[in-house]
Amino acid sequence: MYKLIDTKDGSTVGSTEKLYFIKKKESTGCYVQTDEQNAQGVAYRGTAYNIQGKDGVGADDTVILIEYDAGTEVDKTAALVAENSAAIDNLIVSMLEA
Repeated sequence: MYKLIDTKDGSTVGSTEKLYFIKKKESTGCYVQTDEQNAQGVAYRGTAYNIQGKDGVGADDTVILIEYDAGTEVDKTAALVAENSAAIDNLIVSMLEA
């Protein structure tokens, strides 16, 4: 997975399994999909972003791309769900016993 981090405030723009690298076509000014080597930016949910350290596509925002293991995020979420489920079960039992 990849996380897109906004360079202005460090907030997470979003996460994705597949990056869509783009560049600006000089003859038309349109964004076109390209490979990582030729990329000037990325497209995420219909919005173009400059990539930090690249020439950029002229977008308003610039992002840092961070690759991470999504499995650890899934494990954390599953543990939190299990913990909350146990707490709710205990609350229900307490209410029924009252």
